[in-house]
Amino acid sequence: MNQGKLALPFRRYQMQPVWRGDKPQRGRYREFYQCDADVVGSNSLLNEIDLLSIYDTVFTSLGLSGYHMKVNNRKILTGLAELLGRPDLMLDITIAIDKLDKIGENGVRDELAERGLAIAETNQVMEFISCKELIMKSLIASPSFLKGQKPD
Repeated sequence: MNQGKLALPFRRYQMQPVWRGDKPQRGRYREFYQCDADVVGSNSLLNEIDLLSIYDTVFTSLGLSGYHMKVNNRKILTGLAELLGRPDLMLDITIAIDKLDKIGENGVRDELAERGLAIAETNQVMEFISCKELIMKSLIASPSFLKGQKPD
C-alpha cells in the first residue's frame, strides 16, 4: 500500500504467531512463533551481512552458542549450473544440495543422478559444496557467479 512512500532500502522485522497450511509432521506444530527480518529495495549483498549480524546479536543475547549460520546465494548456484552446462537443472541441483544435512553426501549424489546429472557433473557439484579450490577457480568464468560474489 505504501510502496511509493517508503525510503529504500526498507528494513523490517516482525515476530508473530504463524500457522502451517498443511498437516504438520510429527514433532512440528500447526501454530508456532516466527521471527522475520527483511530488506527490500536493494540488491546489495551487504544487506545479507546486516541480517547475519542481527541473528548473531539475538542468539548471543539469548546465551546460545555453538550455532552455525549457512548462507546461500542463488546467483552462485546459477553460476554452478551454468558451469556444468545445465542451467535448466539449477532448481534441481539446489533442491538436492539443500538436503545435504538430512540425507548426507551419498544421498545428495543419488538425488542428483535421479534429477539427470551425469557422474562427472555430480562430482563437480560435490566439489563445489565442499569448497574445493579447483571448482571455485572454474566458476569465476560464470557471469552469474560473479554477480553473487560482489557487493553492489
